[in-house]
Amino acid sequence: MASEDRAVIVYGVKMEGSWEYAGFNLQLAEYNLKTEQITGNCLTFNRTDAHIPATPGETKYFAFDVPAGHYVYSPFNWTKLEGGVHAFEAPPWKSVYIGDFIYQKNKTIKLRRNLDEAQGAIDQALPGLNGRLTLAQAMPAKATYIFVCTP
Repeated sequence: MASEDRAVIVYGVKMEGSWEYAGFNLQLAEYNLKTEQITGNCLTFNRTDAHIPATPGETKYFAFDVPAGHYVYSPFNWTKLEGGVHAFEAPPWKSVYIGDFIYQKNKTIKLRRNLDEAQGAIDQALPGLNGRLTLAQAMPAKATYIFVCTP
């Protein structure tokens, strides 16, 4: 639950295109505005991880209790996000909607950010939020890179 140092982020994931594996996952990674990189290392790595079946279907919604801060489309995802890199703010005490990430037939991810359109489906999928969402503020961010763990 959101608190003085925590936030709740919500997003949807939908398959429209064909994915060659049994499941599809999508991560958002915590992002440091000062260093302009994802936070974490091989031992600690704050991220969300949504898993859905790899077959086309309805949007599945997920809610994550996260450290307050900023989050980006993770460089560990296997697909490219259209529209460039953005950092989404997850302020303390708030529950925010990032958007719906849609895997398209051209094998890219499109982000749709229309809370009014998604609100009914979110309320049905996540009734505990009870309509307390606001649209996450988005700002352009630099491209992020994975960290490599080696001995």
